[in-house]
Amino acid sequence: MTDHRHLRPAAVLWDMDGTLVDTEPYWIAAERRLVAEYGRDWPDHHAHAMVGFDLRDSAAYMIEHGGIDDLSPEEIIDRLLDDVIASVRQRIPWRPGARELLAALVADGVPCGLVTMSWRRFVDPILDALPIGSFSVVVCGDDVDRGKPDPEPYRRAAQLLGVDPIDCMAIEDSPTGVASAVAAGCVTVGVPNVADLSDTRGATIVPSLVDVDLASIWESTHRPSPTRRRATLIALVAVAFALVGATLVLGGDDDAPGSAPGEIALDVWAPYWTLDDTLAQDDIESRVSVLREVSPFWFSVDGTGNVVVDSNTPTAEAERLTSLVAQSSARLVPSIIDHLPSGAMAALLADESRRTRHVERIIAFARETGADGIDIDYEQFAFADDPTTWPTTSPAWVAFIAELGDALRADGRTLTVSVPPVYDVATTGEIGYWVYAHGAIAEHVDAIRLMAYDFSTSSAGPVAPLDWTRDVVDGALKAVPVEHHRKLVLGIPAYGYNWVVATDGTCPTDAPGRTGVTPASIDDLIARRGGSPVYDVIGGEWTFSYDLEISDAATSCVQRREVRWIDAEGVRERVHIARRAGLGGVSLWALGYEDPEVWASLVSSLSDEVPPETTVAP
Repeated sequence: MTDHRHLRPAAVLWDMDGTLVDTEPYWIAAERRLVAEYGRDWPDHHAHAMVGFDLRDSAAYMIEHGGIDDLSPEEIIDRLLDDVIASVRQRIPWRPGARELLAALVADGVPCGLVTMSWRRFVDPILDALPIGSFSVVVCGDDVDRGKPDPEPYRRAAQLLGVDPIDCMAIEDSPTGVASAVAAGCVTVGVPNVADLSDTRGATIVPSLVDVDLASIWESTHRPSPTRRRATLIALVAVAFALVGATLVLGGDDDAPGSAPGEIALDVWAPYWTLDDTLAQDDIESRVSVLREVSPFWFSVDGTGNVVVDSNTPTAEAERLTSLVAQSSARLVPSIIDHLPSGAMAALLADESRRTRHVERIIAFARETGADGIDIDYEQFAFADDPTTWPTTSPAWVAFIAELGDALRADGRTLTVSVPPVYDVATTGEIGYWVYAHGAIAEHVDAIRLMAYDFSTSSAGPVAPLDWTRDVVDGALKAVPVEHHRKLVLGIPAYGYNWVVATDGTCPTDAPGRTGVTPASIDDLIARRGGSPVYDVIGGEWTFSYDLEISDAATSCVQRREVRWIDAEGVRERVHIARRAGLGGVSLWALGYEDPEVWASLVSSLSDEVPPETTVAP
């Protein structure tokens, strides 16, 4: 028996600006008028880059690129809305064929929804000019937490209509909007207007809505699944596990077992200070089951070269996590950290006999803990030692890694190395931490984790901007021989910082400075401080600011604080960078920082369809 529900979409979801109405010129004119007040030009590449943006993202972009230094994002949004609404009240510029197609769909009984990143007070005059009932539901930019290109707006509209997004058709005019609709699972039609859609994937591109054959597009592109996709974490984990099961064996060379092309393996660092949060997750067993490597992060080297456990580690919780890993297909690969004074580890490795004893002690530690491998995380060369020592340290480091790798493999174990980034193959101080000899150690290890985070450490700034992350990956691909590229693993942050950016008054001596935030803790901070987060689509990070009043009996001050962090959207973007580059894996810093949304996004992005690279001109 034919299921007639699939012969046409359950609903058609419409973008507004640039698709239903040609208001993009109004927005661009409003942007130019506002930027002109600050003595700046607003060239086309900036105007076009913002097409399809959530208004909060637009405001952040204009602050960064338009020289607007005395208006808040909310004030910028209000200024733009007032300007564009005034233009719309004079004339609504309908797109060719849009109203006719909308009327035909409604007459045919197909529910329609409006999914726009404009805010409600701008949308209402447009709706008032259409026949009553044209749209069954309306989702505006101020109705969602995450605007396009996040899939939330389209998922919200489908939910309000009581249908599955995969049974919906979306009509869009911008790469940002197309990305949102495709990510939600909609069959997507792109109608170019201001922005170029020629490089857009996942959508059927039509020149106009005049005489467009939506029925043929639907018939040729819609493939109903016998089992509906669900947005629950358990389903995402189950699907991802089925798709990436073959990636859970740690691979070495290209022809060795490892991640299939187009997919990628997932590792995690598991610090002792997140164990309570990690083990409190109801689905912790399912989470561990999709991992390739789990690296307990509570071991370091003492002055004799022995491996010791951090005294702050909760023993029972550490044992429970280790037991969960042992019962799964994941590999236990403890991280060993160098916390020795500046120059101490370099001196140890430079002494051949001490280096060999250190290797022997690591092997003994691996046997005692039942580890499947070891992760070496010796960061003092980069962050504590004088770079003038690097020419001496680097060859000793390579000799150590070669010796340790041979010893671990002879014992049936693997060697992973976590290192700061390098940006080129040369050995100058301008191109990153070449002391780690990324290319030279590649043949001796099973994985090289690139620590692509903490871009800003001493003052407020991004955690790991996307352009810099791409530079980290590109540098590693240049430095490491191509036959070892699948050994590269991109370290991905799921955390952020709460910075003090200005202070008015005299603060008490115990006033907080920079503090850490995580996706698991950020919602509470936003609620307590009345934050209005804005997503930076260029950098792939969230941000908001607030004022904090602090006083004691003697002093008082107001801190202006800026919060930056990486959430589900940013995690997905960085996984896609690694997959486009053909890396073998990603590693999350850190297990326990994530919330369910971040975890779901992380796991699904291991094997979903990777969108094309998008760049925005500076």
